[in-house]
Order: sequence, then C-alpha cells, then structure tokens
Amino acid sequence: MTAEREAGWLHRTPVTVQFEDVDQYGIVHHPRYLLFMERGRVQLMRELGVGSGALDGSQLGLIVARADVRFVRSARFLDELVVEQGCLRAGASRIELVYRILRGADAVCEATLTLAFVDGTGKPTRAPSVIREQLRAMGPNET
Repeated sequence: MTAEREAGWLHRTPVTVQFEDVDQYGIVHHPRYLLFMERGRVQLMRELGVGSGALDGSQLGLIVARADVRFVRSARFLDELVVEQGCLRAGASRIELVYRILRGADAVCEATLTLAFVDGTGKPTRAPSVIREQLRAMGPNET
C-alpha cells in the first residue's frame, strides 16, 4: 500500500507518443488515448495494491463499464504527454475516474470512466475499504 497522500491529490503518468500510436499523418489514433488512460489507471491501482494479488491473495481487478471521451486537440508522434486522473466517486463496487491527457498545460483529451471491481472469476465484488478511502481522497481534476 502507499503512504497517505494529501486530500485532493491527483495521479500522473507520463507517456511519450510512439510510432505505433499514430496514423499515417503522424496524429495519435483515437483509441490510443484509452490505452494511455489504461496505463495510468493500472499504475494507480498498482500503487494502491490492486491487480497484483496483493490483497489477501485475491485477484481483485477493474473492468470498464462506461467511457465518455472528449477529444480536444490532436497529439502527434513523440509528443510528451501526461495522463492525469482523479476520482469523482468511489462506491462499494464501482468507481468513477476523471482523466485529462495533457501536452504541457493544454488538454488533448478528457474523459470520465466508470469502472467496476471484479474478483478473479470476473464477478462483481466490493472493493476493500482501504482502497475506497484512498480513491475518495483523490481530487477530481478539471475536466
């Protein structure tokens, strides 16, 4: 588990746009933004102890139940981006994360994802309270 963080904290993951992320015009192909968000979410959950079997040997995971994405401007090959995420809601078995993918101070993509906790068999399950508390302490970013 991670150390306690200040209330309102945001999680940030740097991403460099690679050749496989772009189309023939050198512009990031739209589904790649969801992959960038997934990288950030996996890193966040790993830091919180989810997804590695670290919680009592369980295989707690998250699946995407809904994704609302807004593409603001194009990112390009070799752009240095930051995936910023915060938490709007952390219920017993679902969470709502908000994302901004930034190039410098400019948002290139904004999204809200609703995710459901599942056990090792893929069935919905409750998240441990320690995880929910950490997520509730996150701030929502400015989507």
